Amino acid sequence: MITDLNIVGGGILGLAAAIQAKQHGLTVQLFEKDPIAMGATRRNFGILGSATLSHPEDCWNSYAQQSISFYRNIQKQMQISFQGRTGLYLATNTLQAQVLNEFAQAAADYAIQAEYLNKSQVLQRYAYLNADSGLHSGLVLTGEYSVEPDQIALQLTQYAKQIGVEIYPNACVVKTSAAQGMTYLELATGECFSAQKLLICNGASTEILYPQFLQHLGVQRCHLNMAITQPFRGQLDTTIYSGLSIARYPGFAICPSYSALLAMPQDELVTHYGIHVLLKQNHLGQIIVGDSHEYTALSEPTLFEQHEQINQFIQQYCQRQLGFDLPPLLKRWQGQYLSHPEQPAFFAEVEPNIYIANAIAGKGMTTGPGWIKQQLNQHIF
Repeated sequence: MITDLNIVGGGILGLAAAIQAKQHGLTVQLFEKDPIAMGATRRNFGILGSATLSHPEDCWNSYAQQSISFYRNIQKQMQISFQGRTGLYLATNTLQAQVLNEFAQAAADYAIQAEYLNKSQVLQRYAYLNADSGLHSGLVLTGEYSVEPDQIALQLTQYAKQIGVEIYPNACVVKTSAAQGMTYLELATGECFSAQKLLICNGASTEILYPQFLQHLGVQRCHLNMAITQPFRGQLDTTIYSGLSIARYPGFAICPSYSALLAMPQDELVTHYGIHVLLKQNHLGQIIVGDSHEYTALSEPTLFEQHEQINQFIQQYCQRQLGFDLPPLLKRWQGQYLSHPEQPAFFAEVEPNIYIANAIAGKGMTTGPGWIKQQLNQHIF
């Protein structure tokens, strides 16, 4: 029997593609170079925040809604850590507050559930925040969701197996080719597999298999400083976004004051490293903390270095501006993903019936299943 689709990469894109292709009736094999995905799918917040990700009428908002449906439907069948989680933006100056207030007023026009809170209302609802800080006001977003980044890949892998996807862990693909209407891949072990079509969803594998293609596109590598704390004494019950985050999320473009906020001068460190503070409590009570954005060419060596000044800035910002005292840090790591300088993601046919899906940047968990479903409909099914 000829396999319909081989997939390289067991992260969120590869797993979502495999599951949805199998549900469509295709025979699917998936190859993951590690025992379980350890790249961007593991090293992230697990935030599924659709309200501010993009303009409410943009296609990426639609992909986010489709992705939420993807997770929800699987959650009904087995535990994949998908759950509701409100979002809380905290303004620390009057212009940030004005944007949040404008968003709350416009939200109903886009079927977004949002509530603006003044400082006293924020402190009353979220008692763990300190009044003696730069906190100005807040915006509460309901209808948001989350998953656990240390669990989701394993759980989706188990689900994929249950519905009949053949999973090959510890399977490093070192060569791919196309000939006579078929596609072929070779593992480091020397084993070879064929299929009618081949989809590569792993950034590291793409760099090995098609480096010149990525360089021609101008794809960059984004480095993120992230950390996790010891367990927090209480329950956050929300994902916390700082006022710095407002400028990074295009969904706020519906606000008249958004352009003025983008033009407002920032700390040089914030501007240079793209810092915006996010806090999310995981299932162990620990706080995932981040992040920053440093872009380098693929040709530059990857040193996996962290900048201590970024870590210190984030910790001080949490305490002095947000009024949140972080527990002691437990671990630090550098997240990485590929990013296109102009496109929000790319999908391309590099050889006959061999496709690359990549550079979805930091929105893969939120939009990946919906986005890859569209690519499957257009190119694979």
